[in-house]
Amino acid sequence: MNMLSRLTFLLTLGFLTAGMMLEAPAQEIPEEGPHVRIMKNSDGSSTQFKRDHTNTRLEQSSFMEKTNGEKIVRTRTVYRRDVNGRLRSGIIEDGKKNRLYRIIYGYDKDTGRLIAENMYDMRVVRKNDALDPSKETPVRALRYSYNAQGQRSKPVVYVGVQGKTAEQLQKWIEKNNYQDGTMPIDDPFRNNTVNPNAKPLRKR
Repeated sequence: MNMLSRLTFLLTLGFLTAGMMLEAPAQEIPEEGPHVRIMKNSDGSSTQFKRDHTNTRLEQSSFMEKTNGEKIVRTRTVYRRDVNGRLRSGIIEDGKKNRLYRIIYGYDKDTGRLIAENMYDMRVVRKNDALDPSKETPVRALRYSYNAQGQRSKPVVYVGVQGKTAEQLQKWIEKNNYQDGTMPIDDPFRNNTVNPNAKPLRKR
């Protein structure tokens, strides 16, 4: 079975529950407060997290800051959560707010664990599924498994593009540290309730 056939097979498995892609509404969130967190990264950049009051919209921005305080945004991702706080979908933009990719997350219907992540190119629609020509093909698909202790494995990665396009995608993924998926690892709001009296984390 070739790579494309394997990808097609995996994407048609019935146990995935794909999240519906929702457009992010225009909503301004203050730059400071209980709904904003800023974390410093080892390379000198910063990551800012912003969430809305219902905790169903999470925005993650990676940026460098000039000496005059101006922020140079590298990437911005707007995520959608379900009522259980699980990420269901996302849109990745560049620093100029050009939409690059959309993401759909899939969870096991019995355990609720994350088992799949599909990334689609928002600039080029690809339909390479021999079983369903109307179905869009992701440019990258990640599949996760779990051990007996419930620990998630490194993802198995399938690439739906070839040649130079695949090389360009891989370079972009490495530059933005998305090798193990696009889900934020250090979400500072994870399992936290909204506290209007909480103080934001400050940059060091």
